Amino acid sequence: MLQTMQVKRGLAVAITAGVLGLSAAAPAAAADSVSVTVNATIVGVCKFFTAAPVLNIRNTGSSGADIDPGLATTASGSVPIEYRCSNGTSPGFSVASTVTLTGAGSMVASLSSTSTGAGTGMGEGKGQTLTLTGTIAQAEFQDKPVGPYSNTVLVSVTP
Repeated sequence: MLQTMQVKRGLAVAITAGVLGLSAAAPAAAADSVSVTVNATIVGVCKFFTAAPVLNIRNTGSSGADIDPGLATTASGSVPIEYRCSNGTSPGFSVASTVTLTGAGSMVASLSSTSTGAGTGMGEGKGQTLTLTGTIAQAEFQDKPVGPYSNTVLVSVTP
């Protein structure tokens, strides 16, 4: 039994020496850390959220674009156009002051616009309204041939 204990003790010493030898031979590991700066910039943007708005100009009280040339009143109409801008961004709009409508003849409509203000964000429920209004004086349409008249006008928004 003494011999078994000596063998075990010798084995334990050999294992310990081997482990110590491996530890001494391996390079020491060192931890390190670094601070990382994380950046993000919200840019000012404005976008329209009304698809294909239609401005119907009328003087008849109908829901369409009917103009009665016998009525001594100006024909007018308006269309709301939803827009959204980054929170705190003030929009700038570009709208022509007139548009020439063509059909069997041509006539000029005057355009104007008003908006509800600066952006409060791009999310749902954050929309503002640009109202585009068009008017045609009675003298402009009273002698025009019957039929539809139309054109398009570009409306732009910039932050």
